[in-house]
Amino acid sequence: MAFTPKADSPLAKREHPRLHITVDKLAFWRQTLSQQYRSEFQDYVNWAAEMSDNDDYNILSEAGHDPLRAVMVHQAFIAAIGQVDGISYPISLAKYAERAINSLIRRLNAGDDLAYVAALTYDWTYNYMTDDQRRQIADMVKTRTVTHKVFNHSLSNPSFTPEQMFSSKYYEGCYAWYIGLAFWGDGLIDAEADQALDSFSQVMLNYGYLDAHNFVAGQSGGWSEWIGYSSWHPRTHFLNIDAWYTATGEDYISNSSTVDGSAIAHYPTFMYYMLDPHKYFDRHYSFIRTGIAEATDPSFEHRSMREQMYNLPRLLNQVGLGETAGLMRHLIETYQVEWHSYEHHYLWGFLGLHKSVSPRTPQELGLPHSLWAKNTGVFVARTGFDNPADGVFMVMDGHYRFEGHGGADDTPGFALAKFGELVNTRNVAHRGYGNLDDYPGARKNNIVYFEGGHTLSHQSMADQADLEAAANGQGDYDWGGIEQVTQREGIFYHVRVNRSPMFQDGVQHVREYVWFPGENPATDSDFLVVFDRAVAPSRAEWVYHVPWKPEAFNYQSSEDLTTGTGTSDRIGTAYTGQQVIIKEFNGLGGEKDGDGGDGDYVGGANAHGVVFCQTFLPQQARVEVTRVASFDSDVLKRQHHLAIKTHRWQVSVKPTEFNQDQLFLNVFQAADANTTQQMASIQAIRSGTVMQGVFIEKESANRPNFLTLFYQKDSLNTGTVTYTINGQGRTIHVISGLLPDMVYEVKRLYGSQSETFMTRSERSMQTWDYQGQRELIKSGVLYFESDLTGSETYIINPLGNRDDVPPARPGGLKIR
Repeated sequence: MAFTPKADSPLAKREHPRLHITVDKLAFWRQTLSQQYRSEFQDYVNWAAEMSDNDDYNILSEAGHDPLRAVMVHQAFIAAIGQVDGISYPISLAKYAERAINSLIRRLNAGDDLAYVAALTYDWTYNYMTDDQRRQIADMVKTRTVTHKVFNHSLSNPSFTPEQMFSSKYYEGCYAWYIGLAFWGDGLIDAEADQALDSFSQVMLNYGYLDAHNFVAGQSGGWSEWIGYSSWHPRTHFLNIDAWYTATGEDYISNSSTVDGSAIAHYPTFMYYMLDPHKYFDRHYSFIRTGIAEATDPSFEHRSMREQMYNLPRLLNQVGLGETAGLMRHLIETYQVEWHSYEHHYLWGFLGLHKSVSPRTPQELGLPHSLWAKNTGVFVARTGFDNPADGVFMVMDGHYRFEGHGGADDTPGFALAKFGELVNTRNVAHRGYGNLDDYPGARKNNIVYFEGGHTLSHQSMADQADLEAAANGQGDYDWGGIEQVTQREGIFYHVRVNRSPMFQDGVQHVREYVWFPGENPATDSDFLVVFDRAVAPSRAEWVYHVPWKPEAFNYQSSEDLTTGTGTSDRIGTAYTGQQVIIKEFNGLGGEKDGDGGDGDYVGGANAHGVVFCQTFLPQQARVEVTRVASFDSDVLKRQHHLAIKTHRWQVSVKPTEFNQDQLFLNVFQAADANTTQQMASIQAIRSGTVMQGVFIEKESANRPNFLTLFYQKDSLNTGTVTYTINGQGRTIHVISGLLPDMVYEVKRLYGSQSETFMTRSERSMQTWDYQGQRELIKSGVLYFESDLTGSETYIINPLGNRDDVPPARPGGLKIR
């Protein structure tokens, strides 16, 4: 045989069971089921005995939405586990096995294609079969088609060249090598099983399916379809890689494959960063929505999402990732992820055995409050973990485009959440369902749009050649996206996004975010400052979306934008003026569901967050607040449970006069609507003609002031920065667009006094590097603190890269 299993692996010892369950672990399975899942397992064995063996419940070919539905696989599992203490069996273990074997043979005789159930039923009942039954099954399996969305393959013809690797085409299929694992070494169809196992290297490795998903995740986590179809799909990936490990002993769970990364190993951590802290309707939790997702896809009520979560802990623990497995258990229990609703889904939980690991908190694992999943294209920062008042800030702007069903790479923008989602991209469901964008002026994403588009396409990634080229920095796969992240955890997060590579005709667009999280989430607001530099031959428009109808303040004039009442008409208002403020309350609610929705679970979802947005640039702006006039049936049917996450209302900031070099400066404040009625006082700040920013006055006596400045050019300021601010108390200064890793002299003038100190632009900087194909501007970010005593002037000059000169610690200043 060409394939050589690891010594002492179940394949090498020719043992059954070998897929997910192994002989040496049977005692562990029995003990855990008896001590931790006795009630659930008792219900399960009763159900499996009582269920009809009708062929409607025993299809072999399902590999997509419900790959473990067939009754035979559950009967086989019970038989393979053996006698569990404390369980009363309505029929004998041999009878469970007999029913499963008969159903398998019957469905093979009926001509069913193969998928997971066929391999599992054979493996798990092998020790109950006669030699004739094994031979009969093997003979039919040998040439039978294995279910796949794209390829016609079998154990006799197992090899193909992967394509559409980042979409459902991978997840909603099975593979000849998985079937081969069950039959290898049994002396029945050894040649066919052997060549099937050999295909693992071609199909999964060498920039195949496994490498594709590990590349997306890197060492941070994520999936190409997060969070749309990835609410369903990773389950089959777990089955694939777990079965390979348990049967062969080769670990592709904790270890990287051809590329550097592991989607499974980092998934629980990634989930934790993406959590929405708010419990909607006091009923269920969810993730922050990113990507082209059904409104309900992020929900922890989603059946397949629950299957994923419950399935992970054993997979991780068995390869030494016990702490990550414990984090998954902690998430399940803390966020009340319910056990499966139907017995035929229990198997996902039994295969995961989450109660067999000790729960571990994010704090125990030392997780920082921010994560940049570079290849997934998501940055997220949080005020903390496991506090329902936590604020969340997220940027979605991926450099790669993964062909499939639309992940974060296809829905760029940003999101804010506090006591429920407040700001996000607009979307009802995958495949473009719903008419939220079917009116004049409608947009989908939270980005700057340009009249005429001016977009430039680069290569997207679909097959092995694409992945190999991109992973090695070759080809034209970089569309632009998040380029730099600089942070002091818990104090500020600076994110620079360069979207210029995706435009032509001289269009340029660079965005910078500075997020100031609250120190005490229960009482403090979070502030986000967004600065955009846009160069274009046509008018630019700055866009974001909110769930419900917002209010406007501080405007000079308004205009009704209503065009009618139909499903392609618009309603809304334009507000013109300087420093217009838009206020959104996410508990307001809106239209109820139509047929097919849960009318009682729409509206404000007992959310009580509020977000203010004040526009400082352009100085004179037209702020349009719009929505489609009437929802179509897809919106009304698909919004149930989480209509708040579709973000129906659009806010567009437009200059009143065309300027080829256009700057946008907007400030958000996210807070508890129960305690915050108006926006904090904010002033525009300039440093000569080159730096622009804001001074945010402290919202309460216990909170600091915030000062942030940006360079108005897409380059670095090598000169002096001077600004004056007026306030009292602790002040956090964050200035970008400076020289990286540079010592700066800061002179502080207050009253008749002055003092000087030195500090350095931040060294905690992560940058994007597409193998050096495009030179990046690495923006130096300077951070320091001071105690304001009224009107003060700061004069900042670069001194040079002087490692031998430590920063001074003058009185009245705080250097951290």
